[in-house]
Amino acid sequence: MKKIKFKFKKINWKGIFNYFISVVISALILALVLISLPLTEKVSSSASYDLVNKNNMYWAKEYTLELDISQSSDIQKDITQLKSVLQKRLKQFDVEQSSITSYKENDKYYLKVNVQTSKEQELVEQLVKTPFIVTIVTRKDDVNYEDTENPLIPYLEENYDKTEFTRKDFRNVYVTKLKNTSGEYSYFAIFKAWPWSSKWNEFLKKYSGQIVGVSIDGFVTPVQIIEGDKTFAPSTSATDEKYAKVISILYNSGVAPMSYVVTNEEEKPLDIAEIDYVKLTEGILIAILFIYVYLLVVEKTRKSIILKSGIATVLTISSWIAYLKLSATPVDIFILALEVIVVAAIIRMITENTESRVHITLLLTFMSVLCILFGFGYVKIFANDLLILIILSNLSLLISTYYISKVRKSLKV
Repeated sequence: MKKIKFKFKKINWKGIFNYFISVVISALILALVLISLPLTEKVSSSASYDLVNKNNMYWAKEYTLELDISQSSDIQKDITQLKSVLQKRLKQFDVEQSSITSYKENDKYYLKVNVQTSKEQELVEQLVKTPFIVTIVTRKDDVNYEDTENPLIPYLEENYDKTEFTRKDFRNVYVTKLKNTSGEYSYFAIFKAWPWSSKWNEFLKKYSGQIVGVSIDGFVTPVQIIEGDKTFAPSTSATDEKYAKVISILYNSGVAPMSYVVTNEEEKPLDIAEIDYVKLTEGILIAILFIYVYLLVVEKTRKSIILKSGIATVLTISSWIAYLKLSATPVDIFILALEVIVVAAIIRMITENTESRVHITLLLTFMSVLCILFGFGYVKIFANDLLILIILSNLSLLISTYYISKVRKSLKV
């Protein structure tokens, strides 16, 4: 009796894997495109994908500052320095638009500070309205600081003697959280002296175990100098991380050469371009499609390069917009439009010039870092985003190359 033999067809696991990977990446790209496109802001009742437009968050104001020139030996030099300090504060807080002008009227000197930003108004005004002139002070012998009938005595500068130490005598002031006397964490400003500052060490030694103070614009924060500890850390009024950042900027953005008071505040009309997000998206998509058709038909660019750069462009742009939507990150629509155009150009460039890809990426990264370090307002915002998009573009190009390879292999199964 003959034995019956069954023949099993060998399963092509590699082909199945290629097919599976192709489907997964295709589904991911499709999901990102659907989330990023306009008119798909709400895909279900439980999930919404709204692009947060910063236009609704902007406010504009003009502040008039009257300068106290009574202690100034060179008025024009001090005015220039004060303008630099204020501009540096606004720059470090990433205020989108600002301008500062000076003028003289009736023998008085003024600054006009114009601000247009989406940042919190209370925090921006703290940077503009506060001279933040810092002086280390010591207690007077003839003042009763324990007087319960006048609880403001420990906090008024008139009850202290000024020392020679000001903000200029410290290389920086580090604002961070430390434990207070009640065992809870609160924000303190740690004064970092210059290494060669022997006078400051002598001061700490002289007043070891005693209470001194830090005067800021006439208001004193008492500080207990702990014996054997060279840390000088007055408490701050910061209650959260944002306000702590403002305090840090005030300490570390330069020293105001003179005091001032705000004499006028005036609301200003916004100077923002209103852009239709839907029409803008349609225009960009048509423009990109036209460019690729031109490259294919007129320039006779290879189909493989067109396909690779096209998929990488779609993946980069859709991923970026999807991230902005899902993270509810406020966006300037005109900057987003510019980013999309630049990304399409970058991917096209690094796809065509494979040999120069590393050099182009490094050059663009270097330019972005320079703009982040020295740029201001919208330039800095664009450079920050561009740095992320450069990385995302290169990653998308690798994914698109891998994806095309897997699709081709899966079609051969």
